[in-house]
Formats: sequence, structure tokens, C-alpha cells
Amino acid sequence: MGHRTRALLAPLVVLLGIGAMLLASGTASAQATSALSVRSVDARNPEAVQVTFTYVGDRRDLTGLAVREGDVLVRAQAAVPLADQRALGIALVIDASTSMKTDGLIDRVLDAAHAFVDGKAASDQIAVVAFNKTATVLQDFTTNSNLLDGAIDRITTGPDTAVYDGIVSAAELFTDSSLQPNIVLFSDGGDTASRFTASRAQSAVTNVGGALFAIGVENSGFTVLETLAAATGGSSAIASDPAGVGELFDTVQVALARQYVVTFASSVSGGNVPLTISVGDQQATSTFRIGSNETSTVTAPPEVVPGPSGPALFRNSSGLWLGLILVLVAVGVMVVSLGNTFLGGENTLNRALRPYGEDYVAADAGEAEGDGRPQQFAQTPILQRAVAATGQFAERQGFLTKIEGQLERANLPLRPAEAIFFYFAGVVVFGLLLVALTRNGFGALIGTILAALIPPALLSYLATRRQKQFDSLLPDTLQLLASTLRAGYSLMQGIEAVSQEVSEPVGRELRRVVTEARLGRPLEESLDGIATRMDSADFGWAVMAIRIQREVGGNLAELLVTVADTMTERERLRRDVNALVAEGKISAIVLTILPVGLGGFIYSVNPDYMEPLFEETVGKALLGGALVLMLFGFWWMKKTIEIDI
Repeated sequence: MGHRTRALLAPLVVLLGIGAMLLASGTASAQATSALSVRSVDARNPEAVQVTFTYVGDRRDLTGLAVREGDVLVRAQAAVPLADQRALGIALVIDASTSMKTDGLIDRVLDAAHAFVDGKAASDQIAVVAFNKTATVLQDFTTNSNLLDGAIDRITTGPDTAVYDGIVSAAELFTDSSLQPNIVLFSDGGDTASRFTASRAQSAVTNVGGALFAIGVENSGFTVLETLAAATGGSSAIASDPAGVGELFDTVQVALARQYVVTFASSVSGGNVPLTISVGDQQATSTFRIGSNETSTVTAPPEVVPGPSGPALFRNSSGLWLGLILVLVAVGVMVVSLGNTFLGGENTLNRALRPYGEDYVAADAGEAEGDGRPQQFAQTPILQRAVAATGQFAERQGFLTKIEGQLERANLPLRPAEAIFFYFAGVVVFGLLLVALTRNGFGALIGTILAALIPPALLSYLATRRQKQFDSLLPDTLQLLASTLRAGYSLMQGIEAVSQEVSEPVGRELRRVVTEARLGRPLEESLDGIATRMDSADFGWAVMAIRIQREVGGNLAELLVTVADTMTERERLRRDVNALVAEGKISAIVLTILPVGLGGFIYSVNPDYMEPLFEETVGKALLGGALVLMLFGFWWMKKTIEIDI
């Protein structure tokens, strides 16, 4: 393996190493439900502080309930069930991602949810929320079991896992509600598609005074849910296999049903008050402040581990593998292309024509580079066959010659078939990568279309710029050629002399004429080749004048001067027209960029306001229609200010 090959493969090896490090994953653990835990403390009335707690043991044990403020034992009333004072609100949040189909997990979860509804108390109100790519509220709070069973039956699986969005949607249902807020969440994996973060989900739950009860099967993403459950006063538990799902739901239902309220008169005037309640050998601690109503936990809330940041691609292993493969393919194509361009041999026509130049010196056998054939970008048999098939297809469709002309006009050393093949391959890879990164098919389609327009626009710009440079230098070139003819040079000698003096691109094109003439091609045909390649009507007229003069005779120098003066006047007129239509051009550009820029600014300031354009079907249709009309308007304004001279 040569030094050049090792240099091209080094970046790919580095990327593979980075990808291996990115795929490292953590382990999951479960937090068991405590037998005794403090749910909340309502101390707005110091004479009647109400402590809501959960005790999953025998209710008769509560006769021995002891309450302490700090180290002082206080006299408390008998504990009563929470249901006697306040109705429970339970939001069932169920993971409906595609991975839930594994081993029939989704079916077991839905059966457990039905059993949960059947086992609820008559006063309990339940809501149903499902999430995959987005979170959907299937049923608002109701005591009607039939409505709840129907909502559960409507749950269908889909791609992605928006766990945090599901938590936030469930928490928002408790806004301005008198129900005790409880969120029972089942998930089999980490978040991959949420708009919200883990900290935002925690804030949504605590702001409504709720508790999160997270249950699921073993997975690496469950650690964050455990932390969220602990921070909101709830609990978490996992099952080792789908068969244990029903037991998880039963455990949570028992914990919710066995909530009690104990009332006592506080003897503390202010500040943070340590609180301890105990039943037998079970003990739970919390703190409260006189005059407040606070949600408490068994221990101080641990720090919430923030949710995965960055693109959703890196939130699960399958997406990461897909993204890594696409990145490697794209980088590989880029490395090979750059390597062949900057490290490879000369790929232009100059290499083939070099032996026919005057200053050419043949290299020794030991110094010969390669086998003498032009080097190609597609060097493997598979790529060569793919490029050949692309070239045949493009030739049948009639645009291969057009692409070849634009490449020559732009002076880009690319074969047209290779350029077309790598262009379409790049667009496909970019589109797939964009889909994996954004998880938004419509947005990825728009981005891919915009990206696909860039290479043709860039090629057209380079070709047009070089053509304008050629036309602007043409009058001076003809004047200089006329001077060489007056000095006694032949036409061929004059073209060779001028080619060494004028700037690019005229100099390069004339040197190509000289080389082709030495190969035996007629001079007029070589000059016609310049007019065709550069798409220059002015030079075509000059070549026509030269051909007529050589056939009928006359003073060629005077003829070239006349043609040059005509071109100069036309160029002056063309610039005057460009100055007059400049205002129209700027107006077209501003009116085209303004909606895009304004939309981008609004999206950066208030993404939720713009979200319907990208999420709703009507919004997508309106956005696509606006884009089409905008492009049509730009084309129309461009045509109205174009004046051919």
C-alpha cells in the first residue's frame, strides 16, 4: 500500500474510532417503591398541616403512626385515605414506539393498561397519552372505563420515542385541575425524538405538584426516568422480561390507592421544618415551610441527569450506526475526490496534448507516471460500471453533451459521466443523512432539494463568469491579433503569439487552438471549437469573418479591427443596460430572500409558532406552495429584466 493510499484511509480509520466511542452505552437500574414515603405537605394553615403519604402495608398499622417536627413528637389526628378528601388523577403515558413490538411487549402493556382501568376506584379519573415520534392525548380525564378502554385500543406503534414530550403533555393535563396529579409512564427505551429535554419534563411535573411513576423493561435509557421519578416524589421499577409488565402496573396502582392524609397542628413559627413520619420500623423524612404547599420526596431530590442533547440520530444505537455509515460514505467520497484532485496526476486535456507542445521533453522510463492513461475518479470496477451506466443514461436523455459543455466552459477537469454520477450519489447520501439527523421527512426533502440545486447553480455561475471574462477580453485580443498581422505574422503565428500574451481564459483557449492545429486539425475548425465551448456569439462572428476573408481575400487586420470596435460598442451598451436593470435585480433578490430570512428569524425566536408549518399536513402544503410561488416569482422578475443585446 502506497503513501497516498495510506493518507486517504487515515481519516476513515479515525472516524471509525470516534464512532466506536460514541456507541458506548450505560446500564440501567431500578429504584424500588418505598413502603412508606411522603408525597406532599400542605402547611398553608399552621393549625392544620396536612401530610399526604403513601404506605403500602396493612392499613391497621397506621394506628401506630408517629409524626415529628425535628425531634419533637407532635399530636396528630388519625390518618384517613386520600380518596376521602381528594380525587386521584392518573395520566397513563404509554410508549408506542416500534421497538415495543418486540416479543409482543406492546400487547402485554395494553392488557396491563386495561387491567389498570378495571381496577381503579370509582372516583379516580384517568387520561391516556401515547407517544412515539410525537405525543398524543388519546383521552382526557374521565371516570368512564369504556372511553378509557377505547382510547387504549386506539394506540398504534410508530417510529422514534418522544418520552419527554409524553411527560410534558401528561403534566399539562393537570393545569388548573383539582385532581391529585399522578403520571404513570411505561417505556422500553431512551428518548430519541423529543422537542423537550429531561429537565423541562421534570419542571412540567413539579409545576403541577405531580409525581412520576416510571416503569418499563430493562434498557439503557431508563436511568434518566429513574432520576426523574425520584426528583418528582414518585418511584421507578423495571421488569426483566415482558411477562412482568402486569405486576409493575399492579404495584403502582396499589401505591396510588394506599395514599393517606395525616393532620397536625405545627408548633414552629417559620423557616424550614424537618418532618419525620414513622410506622413501625418504616420511616420517611421531608421538610416543609409554614405557609406553603410543597411536594416532598423520601429524600432530597437528586440532581436530574439532562436528556441527550444534539440531533436525535445519536440517541439510539441503530440510528447512530446508520448515521455513522452515511458519514463514512460521504467522507470517503470526499477524501477520494480530494486525493485524486490534489494528490493525483494531471487529469486535464493538457496531459494528453503535452507531447505535442514545443517545450515538451519526454520523461525517462523510470520517471514515467502511471501507464500513460488519463487518471479517473472512478477507479474500482463497480464505480466504473456505475459511471458508464450513468453516462449511457444521460446520453439517451440528451443532457450529457450539455453537461460536458458547461464543464469545459467552467474549466473544470471532470468527465461528464463521473460528474453526473457523483452528483446524484452525493444528493442521495446527503438526503439520507438529513433524514437521520432531523427525523423530519418533509424538512429533509426541502433541505435535499435546496442542496441539490447548489452544484448546478455553482457550475452555471462558474461557466457564466468565465464566459463573461472571455467576451470582455475578446475585443483587445482581436486588436492585438490585428497588430501581429500588420507586423508581418501569418494568422497561425499571430494566434500563437497572442496566446502567450493575453490573460485567461482567452490565452488558454488560443493555446489549445495552436495545439490542435499542430495535430492536424484545420485552423477554422479549431477556432469554431472555441466559439462552441465558450458559447460566444461574438467570437463566432469573428471566426466567420476570418473564414470569409481567407476565401475571398482582403485586409484581415482591418477586418479584425472593425469586428473588435463593434464588440466594444456592444459591450459598452451591455454595461449601460446592466446599470439600468440593477435596481430590478436587487429587488428580485431582496423579495426572494425576505420571506426565507423572516421565517428563519421567527423560527429562532418562537419555534412553537412555526411548528404547524412543518408538522401539520396543511402547513406542509402551504409551505411547499409558498416555495413554488416564490421561485416562480423570482424567475418571472428575472425574465422581465433580462435584455438580450
